[in-house]
Amino acid sequence: MQRQPSTKLIRMESRKAAAIGVGLLIGLPFAAVLTCSCLGIRSEMDVIGYCTMVRKDYHPIWKDLAWRQIKKGDSLESLLQRHSLFEHKDYGAYTVLRYNDGELIVWAKEGRLIEAKAGGDGWEHTFFATPSEERPRSEACSAYMRQKTLEHQVLQIHRVITAGQDVFLGWAIERHEVPGHSYDPQMMAELEAIYGRDYLVASGMMTAHELIIEVMTVLHGDLQPGMILTIPNGQCGHIQPGDSDLVFLHVDDQRLLYNPQYPAEESYTTLPREALDWYQSLTAEQVKDLEGRCLAERAELLKQ
Repeated sequence: MQRQPSTKLIRMESRKAAAIGVGLLIGLPFAAVLTCSCLGIRSEMDVIGYCTMVRKDYHPIWKDLAWRQIKKGDSLESLLQRHSLFEHKDYGAYTVLRYNDGELIVWAKEGRLIEAKAGGDGWEHTFFATPSEERPRSEACSAYMRQKTLEHQVLQIHRVITAGQDVFLGWAIERHEVPGHSYDPQMMAELEAIYGRDYLVASGMMTAHELIIEVMTVLHGDLQPGMILTIPNGQCGHIQPGDSDLVFLHVDDQRLLYNPQYPAEESYTTLPREALDWYQSLTAEQVKDLEGRCLAERAELLKQ
C-alpha cells in the first residue's frame, strides 16, 4: 500500500518551490540589469543595435568590444594582433579602423584606443568614448584633409605643366546666364510641374552660367596676357565677377586633372594661390617624392 506524503512534507516542498520562485523573480531582473550594465545597454536603440549586429553577422570584434575584452586605453597593436584589419587611416596622432563597410569604427590616439562605435539605419551604439578628444580629433582630421587636398592640387599643377598645358593667373570679368539643359518644352513643363520653377533654376536645368575671364599672367603654356576666355557652366562655378589673382589650369583633356574614365573634354579649374606657391618652392626631387606618395595612396585606396 502506497503511503501518502505527509502534510509536513507537502508544506516543505511548497515553501521550497516558493523560495525558488521568489529567487527567480529577484534574480532574473538582477541578472538582466547586470547584463545590460556589462554590455552598455542604456536604451532601446542599444537593444536594436545588438540585435542588428547579431543578425547581420558583424565582424567578431564587436563581441570583444561588447564584453569589454577590448576597452578604452588598450593598445592599438594588441587589437590588430587579435583581429584582422579591414580598413584604416591615420590622421596625424589619430588612427581610425573601419569594419563592416564603416558601420563599426574604432579610434585610437598615439597607439591607445579612445572610442568605439557601431551604427546603421536608425540606430547607433557606443561601446566606449572619450568626449574630450572629439574636438582635437576633428581638428586633426580637418588639417589632414586640407593637407591632402593641397598635395593633390600641387600634383595637378605638375601634371598640367609636364603635359604642356596652360597655367595662368586671371581675373573674372563677368558672369552671365545661358540656356540650361536642352530638354524639349513639353519635358521642361512636366519637370516644372513636379519640382517647381525655383528648383529647376537653382539646379541649372533651366538656365546655366558662363564665366568670362581675362588672362593676366601666363605661368606656363601658349596663352597671352590680355586674352579673354569663356569658361562654361559647371567649371569654376564658385568664381564671382571681380575675383582676381586666381590660379587657373586649362587642359585639352580633363582626364589629365581627374579620373582616367572621364570623357576627353576641354576643362578649366581654379586652385588657391597657396598651391602654386608651394609647388614653386619645391625642388624636382621633392615633386617626384610627392607624386610617388600620392600615387601610392591612390593605389591603396583603390585596393581597399
